[in-house]
Amino acid sequence: MTDDKIVVMFKFRPSSHSDDFTLIATYQTVEDAGKAQAALDKLLKDMEEHPESYDTDWSPEEAQVSAAGNQVTFAVYSAGFLDDVESVVEKTAKPETVNCYTNYQELTITVKLPKGLTPQTAMLVLDKEEAEAIKWLTETIGTPKIAEGADGEQTYEWFYSGDEIYWDGCLNIGFEFQVDEKENWAVEG
Repeated sequence: MTDDKIVVMFKFRPSSHSDDFTLIATYQTVEDAGKAQAALDKLLKDMEEHPESYDTDWSPEEAQVSAAGNQVTFAVYSAGFLDDVESVVEKTAKPETVNCYTNYQELTITVKLPKGLTPQTAMLVLDKEEAEAIKWLTETIGTPKIAEGADGEQTYEWFYSGDEIYWDGCLNIGFEFQVDEKENWAVEG
């Protein structure tokens, strides 16, 4: 009888505490972004070939890498095991910014207001929740784009990109604002 040993390796799936993580790195040039994308692709290939060398809770096949202009985006479902990815993004080419988001969203948030009403005056005449929402949007995102409608209304539009703030008809912006209960509000994403 021989003393053969069986070695079994387990790679655990992300826990219920995992989220969709999106890392967005912005570089000075398209070429630098291309270098970073190639380095991330190389990292994922090495992770496939040598999984024991990495401390992650996700597999390389689950990750998505893309580049658009001078930005590189990396997305994966994880409990936050992104150290190797962040290291490659930082070392390959010096990024101008690196932002990591949880459950990344891009939203267009609009509110229709009577003509001549500014966001500041709207906060005085609208109900408390709408006023607080406009205040949060203006302070967090900035000045809205304003479009004038033929019906005498103005549409204020904010473009949001970042961590998840909207689900089930509700904006979670320091308080729960039920957008779907307001006729003059809309969120598209």
